[in-house]
Amino acid sequence: MEIPALFTFYEDKEIRITDGYFSSASPRRGDRVKPITYFSSAQDTGVKPPVVIIDCNSFEVREFSEKVMKHLVIKGTPIWFMTYIETVEDVFDAFNKDAEFVFAPYHFVASDYELKDICDVSDSVIPTVFIHKGKAVLPGGKKGDVVKVLEKLVGLGFYKNCVLDTDRSLDAYTWSVIAEDYPSTIPFIDSANGPEGFENFISPYLL
Repeated sequence: MEIPALFTFYEDKEIRITDGYFSSASPRRGDRVKPITYFSSAQDTGVKPPVVIIDCNSFEVREFSEKVMKHLVIKGTPIWFMTYIETVEDVFDAFNKDAEFVFAPYHFVASDYELKDICDVSDSVIPTVFIHKGKAVLPGGKKGDVVKVLEKLVGLGFYKNCVLDTDRSLDAYTWSVIAEDYPSTIPFIDSANGPEGFENFISPYLL
């Protein structure tokens, strides 16, 4: 199942969506902007898939901001919320009554100790491993092997993870290894077709 991701920000007393993108392993606003009601009105009236809300306000200031989460309302749709998470305290701030999962970019989390604490306090946080030029982005801007990162995250207790590969640089063999060894991984790709072997995948919503 394809799950849409909205690049979202709060401004002038309104939640808006934009044709965002990823730069330097962080979400950015795009040039085109519409009110979030544009997305809501375009959805079918039947059973709705989850929607990923990317909190651009928080990523821009590199700390959790409550602007998007505080004002976010999408009726009848499960919300998966991607925001800036550095410490376990950020996790408490990021959840509200509407968020089913919080997606936390792995390279922004302060340390493995924080990761362990985050896992201990909530089983609804999904670490998100960003890929750049075929490698996983690690804390401090270093690069590493995505399979080894997933092995560590599972070892810490995270049963579900996300691999974000919007530059489509992860090869098919690595995806097949992930699908075989870590089948609960959720791919996030900039395409309408996800890699084989996964139940769900996330892709940006096109304005």
